[in-house]
Amino acid sequence: FKCEFPMCTRTFHRQSTLKTHLKTHSDTRPYKCQKCTRSFSRKHDLQRHFRIHTGEKPYLCTTCRKSFARGDGLKRH
Repeated sequence: FKCEFPMCTRTFHRQSTLKTHLKTHSDTRPYKCQKCTRSFSRKHDLQRHFRIHTGEKPYLCTTCRKSFARGDGLKRH
């Protein structure tokens, strides 16, 4: 399933994932951060962003015990 939004080259194996992705192209951002002026189209993105304010780092490397705020940070590590 290909995103048809101009300049977007993303493709997905599932239509439901494409549907979720399409929200990133929307101007509607109902999920507002209570600590700063940022707002998001998806609840998950607000929750991930909020870790900046809380300092929460739930992704732990089992080898060196370093923790990360985001899963992709752990994967890069």
